[in-house]
Amino acid sequence: MNDVSPTEVLVFKLSEDGKLSVTFEACSPKPLLNEAMIKEALAKQGFSDLFLYENSLSNLVKQYDTADDGFVQEIGERRDGGFTLKMNDDKMSASLTISPPYGGAPTALFQIQLALQEKGIICGILVNEIEASLKEGYASERVIAQGRKPVPGVNAQFQSLIPEIRERKPQVDEHDIANYRDLGQLIVVKKGNPLMRRTSSTAGTEGLDITGQLIAPQPGQDIPFASGLQGAELDPDDSNMLVAAITGQPKLVANGVIVEPTINLPQVDISSGNVHFDGTINIKGDVKDGMIIRASGDVFVGGTVEAAAIEADGNIVIKGGVIGHSEHSGDPSEIPFFNAKIISKGSISVHFAENVCMEAGTDIIIEEFSMHNHLTALNRIMVGKSGGKKGRIIGGIACASVLIKAAIIGSNAGFITKVRAGFNPYLQAQLDKLKLEIEATEKELGDLKKIIAFVLAHPEKDRNGLLQKALHTREKLETDETRLHADRAHLVSEMTLAEHVQIIVEDAVHCGVEIQIGNFIWKNNEERGKGVFQIVDGAIDYNNTMLSVSGSTLR
Repeated sequence: MNDVSPTEVLVFKLSEDGKLSVTFEACSPKPLLNEAMIKEALAKQGFSDLFLYENSLSNLVKQYDTADDGFVQEIGERRDGGFTLKMNDDKMSASLTISPPYGGAPTALFQIQLALQEKGIICGILVNEIEASLKEGYASERVIAQGRKPVPGVNAQFQSLIPEIRERKPQVDEHDIANYRDLGQLIVVKKGNPLMRRTSSTAGTEGLDITGQLIAPQPGQDIPFASGLQGAELDPDDSNMLVAAITGQPKLVANGVIVEPTINLPQVDISSGNVHFDGTINIKGDVKDGMIIRASGDVFVGGTVEAAAIEADGNIVIKGGVIGHSEHSGDPSEIPFFNAKIISKGSISVHFAENVCMEAGTDIIIEEFSMHNHLTALNRIMVGKSGGKKGRIIGGIACASVLIKAAIIGSNAGFITKVRAGFNPYLQAQLDKLKLEIEATEKELGDLKKIIAFVLAHPEKDRNGLLQKALHTREKLETDETRLHADRAHLVSEMTLAEHVQIIVEDAVHCGVEIQIGNFIWKNNEERGKGVFQIVDGAIDYNNTMLSVSGSTLR
């Protein structure tokens, strides 16, 4: 018996009802037995594919080792393949778990179909997933049915119609030279321009669970335009269209757009670029050297302006001063070039100004001093506060139609300071230009008359119709001369002296000051106290003193 294998003393038998048992016939001595040997015996006898109970082999080994007599023990059975079908609580999916067969029949498709029917699953069945699971013979919670989720409605949408605000970049000229001060135009809309379109909300799409029940979607919110949108309004012909109510700078806000008639900037320098705006510009800080600002409205500057150009159709207010540079050609009759220019169709108000060209459609008001500036105002120039001594006009030219007022005019250094009042300074500029044109025409006409007289005296010199050409040109020049004199007479008639024109000095007038009222000019050659310059009895009067004046400037 020593040569007997343990597998030879174990006899496996499968009953008709599918139970697997093992019979041990007692023998002596008993050969060694372990689980590996049992499995080998099961394989040899064709029972390795059956289901073995938990711990059945280890229990068999234990009983074998302790038994003195033979015994019969049930260790397994034949099992068909099984499956479980689980439907989620929300009825939106179902999953399949398949266990393989142990010597029995595998799970069949009809069994799964029957289970689906029993659970009422009729929609969203994934046939391909079921077939793949059956082919593989195994599945672990594999989704085989999937419902269709409802699609929620879309809230009302707001589409901006404002041109895309791109990054402002230096503009490049035709020579490929970048201007780092010119970063392009700001976005500006005009009254009536479309700003934003609103699309209504949607109801959404119904869902369907795997039992065939419809699921209602969450409808979108029908959100209206925000209320109180400054500078914007609904299109009277389309309640879903927002349009600009004014001209200004558009700004996107929640569910709408506002239009600001004023653009607000921390300062104007290379980082901001030059500013051109169809509205009012409010600058909190400074305007740096070389920058250009143009506005159709007002311009407010909270800081200082450094050698920059500001032009506005409205008023210009500069809380700080304006400091520029000027270049002189050396000709005292020519106006110097200024790199700081402040031009307003309204009024100009600054704290102080130095080397600046200012032109105002109404008044120029300077709180402290004006030094070496060219000031032109159609109404008044006021330097300093009434009763104070800080209001100085030193050097340069100040021209106004009605009134010029300052505490002190000129300086101890004797700077030439010209103060002109009593006529429209812009008309005077036109008149000066006409004067030059008349002088040029008269000179050309005089030279031409000499040529005509010479040809008439020497007919043999008349070649190629020279005389006829000269006569024709003379006729044209005489016509031009007549027109220019008529234009000049018209301007002179418009430049009537205002009845109450005054130049008021509240403290002192220094040497080197030149006073002009209308067409009368007086040059001061001594220190004088406070007083009022005005026209009395056809002459300039200062503190009831008639001053000696030069002839008319309107020639």
